[in-house]
Amino acid sequence: MSEDLRCGWNSKFPHFRSTPSRFIRESLSAYVKDAGPEQVRAWDNSIPPLQNEVGEILQSDTAAPDYSTILEYTLPMESRRTDVIFLAKGSVVVLELKGKQRPSQADIDQAAAYVRDLRCYHQECSIRPVLALCVPMKAHGYISRQHDVHILGPDAVDGFVEALPNDPRWPPLTPAAFLAETAYRPLPTLVQAARELFEKGDLRPIRRARAATDRSSRPESRSNHNSLRRKARPCR
Repeated sequence: MSEDLRCGWNSKFPHFRSTPSRFIRESLSAYVKDAGPEQVRAWDNSIPPLQNEVGEILQSDTAAPDYSTILEYTLPMESRRTDVIFLAKGSVVVLELKGKQRPSQADIDQAAAYVRDLRCYHQECSIRPVLALCVPMKAHGYISRQHDVHILGPDAVDGFVEALPNDPRWPPLTPAAFLAETAYRPLPTLVQAARELFEKGDLRPIRRARAATDRSSRPESRSNHNSLRRKARPCR
C-alpha cells in the first residue's frame, strides 16, 4: 500500500504483481475518498489485467524487477489524476484506461494532456521519454497511433513496454524521484501569483524544465499560459 500523498499506490513490479488485487483496490479507495461504485468497479476490472501484463514483462525482461507501477497519481496543485504510470527502461509510460472498446477523441486528448504537462513541468520527465497510452479495456492488440498517443488493448501493454528502447542515459526512474515534491513545478496562474505576492511578499521558485524553451516561458506569453494549455499546444 502506498503512503504517499501524491498517489494511491506505488511499488516495484514484483510487489504489484503478487499483491491481491483487492488490497490494491482498498489502497486506491483509501486515497480517492470520494470514489463511487462505478470507479470501484473500474479498478476491480482493470487491476487484474494490469497485473497479468506486468507478470508477462517480468518473465521476458530481466531488468523488470526494477520497474515500478504508480496508480492514481495526482498532478500537484491540481485535482486531475492519471490512472497508471509505469516507470520502465528509463521511460515514463502514462496509461489512461477506459472501460470500452473504442476510445473517444476526448479520451485520447486526456491522455495527451497528461503527458504534455509532465513533459513540460516535471523535472524528471523533461530529460527522458514520456509516452501516452490510451487503453480501452475491451479492445485487443495494438490499434493505432494518433499524434503522440498510442491506442491499444490491455493485452498489448506488455509488448509495448518490452519494445521500449534501452538507453544507458536513462536508468529506470524510482518512485521516490518521480513523486518528490520538488520535481513538479507548474507555472502559477496570474491569480495564484498575485495571491502569493500579496500574502508572502515573494513568489515560490519555478522550475520550467522543457517549458523554458516554449513560447509560454517568454515574458510576453506567460499570461497566456492557461489558454495555451487549453488549446493543447505541444511543448517542444
